[in-house]
Amino acid sequence: MRSAVLNLMYPPMTLLTQLVRGDQDRFTTKLAKTVEWHKDFWTRDEERERDSDGIIALGHLALACLALDSGFSVEVESEYLPKYLLDGGWVGEFPT
Repeated sequence: MRSAVLNLMYPPMTLLTQLVRGDQDRFTTKLAKTVEWHKDFWTRDEERERDSDGIIALGHLALACLALDSGFSVEVESEYLPKYLLDGGWVGEFPT
């Protein structure tokens, strides 16, 4: 449980803090670091590697999208942050 809190639940909170502070550099640094934590958590053993919950770092992705909408640039590239979704590829696909 502690590992899940540190690797999955804490990172979006720290990213949100940097976003609210308007600190682009720290946001970028924290995003890169916490995406690695996500990867480490979801590749720790074979069972986790097969779990579809770890395919996308959803909390990180949500905060990265908010950051883009707030004028930040997102320079971190990772298979866990699909570029297509970051770029708004699905915007307008579904009625909202």
